[in-house]
Amino acid sequence: MSISNTQSNETIYTLATISQVLECSSVPEVMTLRLENIIRVKTSEWKECLTEIGKACAVKWVICNTNKQPTNITAEEAKATDYAEHTPGDMRSDICTLPLAKKYLHELAQQLKQSSKSASQIRIDMLRAINKKLYHFDKDQMTSFLIWMNNKLSALNFNIFKANTSYSLDPSAFAYGFMSPIQQEKMKTATSFCLDVTHAISSNVNEILYTLLMRDEDIGRVWPVAFIVTNDRGVSPIVQCLQFLKRSSLLVDPKQFTIDCCAAEVHAIQTTFLATSIQFCIFHETQAWNQKLSDSVKTPGSLPSEARILRGVMIKSLQEIIYEEDIDEFHHKIRNWCTEAKFKIWSRAYHEQQFSHMLTNNYIKSWHNQLKTVFMKRSRNKRLDKLVFVLLHDVEYYLTQEYERVMSNNDPMSSFTRQQRIHEMGAEEVNDDDREMMIVAPGTAEDVAEPNLIISCICFDYQRRYKPSSLDL
Repeated sequence: MSISNTQSNETIYTLATISQVLECSSVPEVMTLRLENIIRVKTSEWKECLTEIGKACAVKWVICNTNKQPTNITAEEAKATDYAEHTPGDMRSDICTLPLAKKYLHELAQQLKQSSKSASQIRIDMLRAINKKLYHFDKDQMTSFLIWMNNKLSALNFNIFKANTSYSLDPSAFAYGFMSPIQQEKMKTATSFCLDVTHAISSNVNEILYTLLMRDEDIGRVWPVAFIVTNDRGVSPIVQCLQFLKRSSLLVDPKQFTIDCCAAEVHAIQTTFLATSIQFCIFHETQAWNQKLSDSVKTPGSLPSEARILRGVMIKSLQEIIYEEDIDEFHHKIRNWCTEAKFKIWSRAYHEQQFSHMLTNNYIKSWHNQLKTVFMKRSRNKRLDKLVFVLLHDVEYYLTQEYERVMSNNDPMSSFTRQQRIHEMGAEEVNDDDREMMIVAPGTAEDVAEPNLIISCICFDYQRRYKPSSLDL
């Protein structure tokens, strides 16, 4: 609070000490304030200090030459700029402190003058040092990671899962899962999921990250709905996590899981969800068959190129069997050379058409690649606490912003919305006679739940994504 710039007092006063700047006047019990003084007060209490000075001096002070809007600022809003009591970890609060980080600006100016580094490298080093304080709560990465799991995430209404690792002979074994409130809501509405693991998430090669992922039907994009960080590569952490999600009513009745050819994941899913269908990634299944053919198919006396041609013909025939959608035609091609329990896992014919976009694990492979190349900046992550910070702030923020952008039709169309618009334009060109043949009349079929509500359609949109097109409106 500045009255004049004649004299400066470096002391910062609060409401409790503001009376120290006042002097006795000639009027009994009335104080006075020298107008040539500059009085500095705590930001969050400037308004209360001004009121106290006015009462003590029996005058009304008029605010002028200020950039603040005193009639609109509350004490809570003023505290947002009181950086003395700021606690690192709150993203919004951290952003508010950046313009007033004078020590970093001073350090940056000194390095630009004295350091031999480039300006770009100095900036990167400074930003890394600032970001490190947002997630680095202890020198030991495991201690800092547990602070995130036990304190930070629970304060943000995350659903935290901790596996019981008493079965393990390794005392350092652990498994933690976490889901944000947004992820929990997304999980409840999904019926098909991808589950896969990625490695090299920290300096410890044994630590891995499981991701449970779904496809958001509104925007046509993938959305990770749960993360599991563990150093146990057995089946127990996955089983315990899926059972936890089931008990929490987040995963009640999933229709399908798409996974790699992993026995641990198969056992975990079949143990928890008896009626859930499992789809092996067709890409990995084809790779396994191709490898088996390379090892088994030999043609004595022929050239290597001739053997490759033969294996190519055989793998093409096997791919036709995998992608065959008609069950009768599938059985005709397979001719009982494989048991039903096995071919139901990889056969396209035994999976509903609405899940045809989940034939492979490409969604989750692409997501893990995006995590490491975009969010991790292609650098090897060394600490689990940084991984949690990136998943919490960067990934969550990006997904929510992307969802709002697509839903508000802002910026260029995505491939999903472009396809939607093409189908809508095609539907608008259908004449009335053809439309009557495509739509089931209300009350004449079991597919109609109530008058004027169509819950089934023969169009491609409904069969592919289990979602009516504009023809059904």
